[in-house]
Amino acid sequence: MIGKDGTCTIKGFVSKKSNYMVNLVELYPCTDYFLEFLELKKKDKKGKKAIYLSDEAFSYRILTMIGADGSFEFKGLNPGKYYLQTRVVQTKVGNGEKQVGTETTTTYNGHGIQVGQGSRAIMEKTRYLYQTDENLAKIVEINANGQVINLTL
Repeated sequence: MIGKDGTCTIKGFVSKKSNYMVNLVELYPCTDYFLEFLELKKKDKKGKKAIYLSDEAFSYRILTMIGADGSFEFKGLNPGKYYLQTRVVQTKVGNGEKQVGTETTTTYNGHGIQVGQGSRAIMEKTRYLYQTDENLAKIVEINANGQVINLTL
């Protein structure tokens, strides 16, 4: 499926911007072995098991860089099914306030009799940072020589 003599192309676009250091899309041929690997990963929803591809199967992947505009391209492919994936990590920063205590105030008149009481929250400004980490993946099938597939991950 993957060879230098192929005439097919997969062109794509990553729909989400990432501020992660590695901006790559991986392409794997969908062999029976690879599809079985995907099924095992899907069944392990909590990620408790170590499920890996063999070194040989892993060596058949192709990597390409994602352009600044989110585009990528794989050329020289033959007809067949392919699995494409990329990882999008986004770091977000925001400002907010959180309550760190409560202040209670009591008011008395000139005769020492309580005439009011109130309380207010004591707030502290805070800056927060969080990351989202998402795997975007798709299976694509090329049916004929010379075919160009356009997709969005």
